[in-house]
Amino acid sequence: MTRNSPRSLALRTFMALTPALLVTGVAVALVGGTRATEAAADAVSTGPSASAVSADPAASAGPAEPAASAVPDGGSSPACLTDDLAGTVTGRSGSGARQAVLSLTNTSGHACEIRGWADVALVTPPGEVVHVPTLKIGSAGPAIVLAPDATAWSVLQWDVCEAARTGCGVGVGLQYIADPDSTGIAADLAELPEADRSGITMKALRVGPYQSTRAAALA
Repeated sequence: MTRNSPRSLALRTFMALTPALLVTGVAVALVGGTRATEAAADAVSTGPSASAVSADPAASAGPAEPAASAVPDGGSSPACLTDDLAGTVTGRSGSGARQAVLSLTNTSGHACEIRGWADVALVTPPGEVVHVPTLKIGSAGPAIVLAPDATAWSVLQWDVCEAARTGCGVGVGLQYIADPDSTGIAADLAELPEADRSGITMKALRVGPYQSTRAAALA
């Protein structure tokens, strides 16, 4: 009877265990692969959504302000009346002639058309017109259609003078007329401190044409 050596017993044991070890290894590999796949899927599903990353910038933007539009051949809108427009004269600092900007905002609730120049005059506290030589400068552009709350602009320039001198007009405000059939309306004043002090003095006034932007009026 042949006697089994320890070495042959160990080899037989290993051969008997090998299939079991292979099955166990395959099972572990399958379980690990499945968990890795599930983790990757979770990472994708829990990431930031496309809508959160690429938000529409237009959604957070406020409503656009009404704009004045130039119409080369004129539009179908009615002419702006003086009563349709709220005016403000804003002073500008600088040397030489006094300069300001007249802004006329459409408050009528409907579109209206404006072109040419405003009639601007210096006025006293009772509203009487102070006659000062006035010149319309620049060239009239195309008609400007003002949507409700849109604004047209015009530059104003005048030469200051000493109140006591002959030919020097003195007033406390400025009025504007947009249509020839209406009376003047006093404009609100801003950054014209002399109006509340000794008064606005001028010996000559120059009025620029209507423009659809403030920058164009001052160009």
